[in-house]
Amino acid sequence: MVAFVPAHNEADQIQSTIASLQSQTRPPELIVVAADNCTDSTVELAAMPGVVVFETVDNAARKAGALNQAWQKFAIGSTHILTMDADTSLTPSAIENMLHAFAFRTRVARRGRPLGAACARYWAKDGSGLAWRLQRLEYARYDDSREMRGWAVQVASGAATLYRSDALDDVVRDSERDVPWDSASLIEDYGLTLDLKTAGYAVSAAPGAQVLTDTPATFGDLWQQRLRWGRGGIDECRKRGWIPATRRDIAAYGLFGLSSFMRLLWVFYVIALFKLGMGLTYSLIGMIPLVLMWLDRVTSAWRVPGRTWQDVTLSATMLVEDFYGLFLEACTATALVHSVRRTSQAW
Repeated sequence: MVAFVPAHNEADQIQSTIASLQSQTRPPELIVVAADNCTDSTVELAAMPGVVVFETVDNAARKAGALNQAWQKFAIGSTHILTMDADTSLTPSAIENMLHAFAFRTRVARRGRPLGAACARYWAKDGSGLAWRLQRLEYARYDDSREMRGWAVQVASGAATLYRSDALDDVVRDSERDVPWDSASLIEDYGLTLDLKTAGYAVSAAPGAQVLTDTPATFGDLWQQRLRWGRGGIDECRKRGWIPATRRDIAAYGLFGLSSFMRLLWVFYVIALFKLGMGLTYSLIGMIPLVLMWLDRVTSAWRVPGRTWQDVTLSATMLVEDFYGLFLEACTATALVHSVRRTSQAW
């Protein structure tokens, strides 16, 4: 097994990331840090014992290009390839549990498909501020949804994913590229996930594998991140069309559009009622969905690792998280407009 860590100016965190790899109960045989156009001390700090530091050459494809160059040089002979972000730390048994997922899913693969990739469950690193706290709650709820779906995932997250080498070889063959990761994709992990599914592989999360990952510190940084994620996902679906690998995701975008329309319709309905002087009436039965939503918010906040009273209070008030949901919806809607208009998207 070989681990690839693409890193661009990650001097602050690269050593802790490497340490989390080296302290695994099942460590990789080779750790490769793909230093990509670094202008800080990432290269020097990553040169720890047992680590190969590889500096990319003429790479303009960012993370995808760094991964592809590392794969071409170091993947030969490996049965599994681990990729992880340079701002992420693995819990000690993460790789062992990802390998266990392969052994388990090989026997019970859904619809007879072998498992091509197993990603870790990711949680937010310690931080501060409202943006961090809301993302931490969001990650916890997303993790709940993965568990309810039997650990099926929309994307094998770039935070930390273990791939079968022969599955990546099949992607290269079927995609008619020379490398697994599509350098034209804004979110290369989602593009590779779709390629694996198209090649006949299943993709899932490994229940016992957990990682801690960095989160944008401000709402401005978060907007840029989610705009790129949304734009990348929409672009991939538009490029591939209505195929088995994308149908569920395209349907999800359709439901997003429908829910946004219904939300606007409800706002206009309330405005019309007040304009006509009719007002609103309430009933106990009508409050049941709201109570159930409140219980779901509070119980999911209670499952956040290292939760505090602020997390529970934030969920219990509901209003702040509702505005956060509108913020994320606005990101997706903007990404859709940019995709249709083919607007240039910043990283």
